[in-house]
Amino acid sequence: MDPTTRVCPFCGEPPGAGVFCEACGRNLAEVERLPTAAEWSPGPGRQPAVTVADATAAFLGAMHAAGDPGAAEIDAGRPSLLGRTRKVRGWVVRAVEREDFQPPRRYEPGLVLSVDGHYHRLDSELRGYGQRDFPTYHHSVSVDPIETPQDERLVAELAALEAAIGI
Repeated sequence: MDPTTRVCPFCGEPPGAGVFCEACGRNLAEVERLPTAAEWSPGPGRQPAVTVADATAAFLGAMHAAGDPGAAEIDAGRPSLLGRTRKVRGWVVRAVEREDFQPPRRYEPGLVLSVDGHYHRLDSELRGYGQRDFPTYHHSVSVDPIETPQDERLVAELAALEAAIGI
């Protein structure tokens, strides 16, 4: 990288064109001037979370220390034998992406991080055909945790979620 390139003060990567850093998701609106790559050094508290496991641990640590702000209880599948709906308490890291009314139709499930540190698949169901409040979407989470996704955008999504919550 060219040493004169302006970088994000939080992660040291080029931030992109928007207000939020494309690499880490942090809000750069209040940063007066971005440092150059030569000026930036990853000091304490500014070390980027490189892996998904590190980013998840850092996110959970910050949320637990603040009392788990923004955590919601989301229905987890069908009711149990006694008729109680199981719930998972956590944060929606990635919303469901779907297009139901314009071709091509598409559906990509979302992602929830529970307060106990497990990832769960987030699904939504289109309901209300023939009703006046159509369309309504019912969101549910898989009861069983899924394997931790290892995609690069998850690190940025966790940082953006933390910034949106205000921690």
